[in-house]
Formats: sequence, C-alpha cells, structure tokens
Amino acid sequence: MTAKSSAFRACLLAGLACAALQTSFAAARDVKLSGMGIRKCSEWGQWKEAGNGEARATALEWAHGFIAGHNVYARSGAQPASSVVADSKVLIPLIDTYCQKNPESRLFLGVISIVQSLGGARVNVTPQAPASPTTPMPLTPRPDKKGEQPS
Repeated sequence: MTAKSSAFRACLLAGLACAALQTSFAAARDVKLSGMGIRKCSEWGQWKEAGNGEARATALEWAHGFIAGHNVYARSGAQPASSVVADSKVLIPLIDTYCQKNPESRLFLGVISIVQSLGGARVNVTPQAPASPTTPMPLTPRPDKKGEQPS
C-alpha cells in the first residue's frame, strides 16, 4: 500500500467517523465513535517513542477529519462557531502536550479540548439518558394534510 493510498484511506475513515459523529450529535447529543479517536493518549506517546510514524499519521488524519466535522457541525448549530484550522505543525505538539498530561484519556477528548482552546464550539460528551418511552412524541402537522395530525 502506498503512502498516498494509506493517507486517502485514513482521510476517508476520518470523514466517515465525523459523519457518523455529526449524525449522532444531531440525533442523540451523545458521542459514539470508533477507530483512532478512542485510542488512549498513552498509545500516541508510545507510537512517538517507537518511531511509529504510520500510526501517528493515521491518528493525525483522524484528528483533522474530526476537526473538519466539528467545523461543519458548528456552522449548522443555532449559534455558529468560528471554524478551527490547525495544520499538522500546530496539531502534533498540541496533541503531544495534551497526551503527556492525560495519558489515560482518549484521543478524541484531547482533540475536543484542542478544538475548544482554538475557539471552537463547546462539545458536551456526557451521555444523556434516553427519553422515557411513555413521553409522547410531539405532533407535527404534515404539509400535504392541512389540519390533520399524524396517527
């Protein structure tokens, strides 16, 4: 596998993760993701020490995709936030610093912290209890059936 195809695959996976994350935020306001973002910061440090540039590059591509997803989501909210731009020269030392201080933390929490420190939207990663099944769904009229309510 070439470096370009590996980078493309990482970008694609990061984009899919961000799309899934955006859908998750919109639907349940709950973070649900997999892949590089759930890896621990201690692994980020181990990859650096071992000279494992491929793993770090994949995680970095994931982080860039997460930031891109943040920028899309933040613009679609009620109070749009400024877009966050962090190239690799900025992002790598920020992740290094975060992970040195928080080795048991997940990479996605570090990236969220970095995004917020760079002026991004605040992200609530605390899971919320699902709505009670006895709570009735609000009725919304259908445009093609004026005056009627859905059954």
